Amino acid sequence: MQTNRKEAYEYIAFKDENNTYAFVTEQGIVYEVKFKQSNYIFAENSSYNQYTYEFVIEVAENLTHKKPSLDSRIPLTIALIFQDFFTLKETIVVYICDNSDSKATARNRKFSQWFEQYNKLSLMKIDFVFGTNFEKYFTSLIMRIDNPNMVEIIGEIQDLSTNYENK
Repeated sequence: MQTNRKEAYEYIAFKDENNTYAFVTEQGIVYEVKFKQSNYIFAENSSYNQYTYEFVIEVAENLTHKKPSLDSRIPLTIALIFQDFFTLKETIVVYICDNSDSKATARNRKFSQWFEQYNKLSLMKIDFVFGTNFEKYFTSLIMRIDNPNMVEIIGEIQDLSTNYENK
């Protein structure tokens, strides 16, 4: 799908420790998209840790105090931010759906829809569910299709998933 930058919100990229991007919607809601360095996903001595980030999107400021409404420009903006962030082919992004309000299933579904709609076939997403019968963590591993370590990374995340299930 061809994306039109004019349909997205303008964003600012901060060169901070969390690789933060920010944008403001028409409703005046400020969103922050962060790619936090995540050394805990793979084994402590894994060579992939230096390229691994956890994706977080959050409302940074909402002066309306109303629940943000559906906004078709937000997923396009996030897609463009992903394009900007994935400059290195070794980059790995992990998205763990927040479940503090029991809405992880909905977040996982929405993120998957966004990904399918806006991915330009340069990224791949592999989904895993960690957890128990009572609590599940929907997790997506995202990387470029030309990541030279793809096979090994998938193997490590599958091992992690299997080990988690056997605990």
